[in-house]
Amino acid sequence: MSLRGHARRKGANDEGQIDLTPMLDVVFIMLIFFIVTSSFVKEPGVELLKPQAVTMEACERGTIIFAVDGKGDIYYNKNKVPLERVNRVTEAAKKEAPQANLVIQVDQDTPAYVVEELIDEVRSLLTVPPCISTDDEV
Repeated sequence: MSLRGHARRKGANDEGQIDLTPMLDVVFIMLIFFIVTSSFVKEPGVELLKPQAVTMEACERGTIIFAVDGKGDIYYNKNKVPLERVNRVTEAAKKEAPQANLVIQVDQDTPAYVVEELIDEVRSLLTVPPCISTDDEV
């Protein structure tokens, strides 16, 4: 007689608990979906004091970002890249994101000829003109 009463009490406790397994399954599926569908932007990794612009346009799908500092050094994904390797780096980035645009971040002291050489180096891989990143006018 005591076993039956014990079994009933245990069953009564099970009815009051909520099974969280289906909810966790849904959360993990959503997490995997967002990780797979998101695109990660590779930051150049150098501090720049960008020039101000009076007029500007938004750059569509600009995810290949190069930075040129005041000394004329080129950076991509937190690494210094020589001008000779820029074409290969851009080609590899275009394979990851074929619709991506090229964005060039420049410092106020960046030599203009370095930016011109950078654009000339990757011109054959571009479908649209590159974007130059600037700050808003103050």
